[in-house]
Amino acid sequence: MIRSFTLPDLNFLLDIEQQSFPKSAYDSKTLTGLYAAYPETFWVYLDQAVEPSGKKILGYIVFSKGGHIISIAVHPAYRRRGIGKALYEKAVGTLPGRSVWAEVRETNVGAQAFYFKLGFRIIGRAPRYYRDEDALIIQQFPETPQIR
Repeated sequence: MIRSFTLPDLNFLLDIEQQSFPKSAYDSKTLTGLYAAYPETFWVYLDQAVEPSGKKILGYIVFSKGGHIISIAVHPAYRRRGIGKALYEKAVGTLPGRSVWAEVRETNVGAQAFYFKLGFRIIGRAPRYYRDEDALIIQQFPETPQIR
């Protein structure tokens, strides 16, 4: 189940951040700032099969209505189960016809593989985006209808 983020979800997201991004995990101030900036497009993924109460958050996404994926993460113990893809597809479904882009660490080959599988392409590089490392700027363009 995907629903909007609420402040009681914060500790789950801090854990996912630490597990997913040990070099640059968002802290509580950053996550609450993202919530303030993007309240309508900050979502979490809950799996009632893992926790029947529906309180176990396995992943999240924050994106802008302009098509920028600000952050997406899935707890490492639950990766490769379609959670990231489900979050991404639901987000893109609210942005019909828009290109979507994100930044990804140059060394984060797992994230790159995820995005490339979704049809993203590298369109540029942001030097020292992560202070200690460059980011690849990746983008997925909307499908163009075939003219017959």
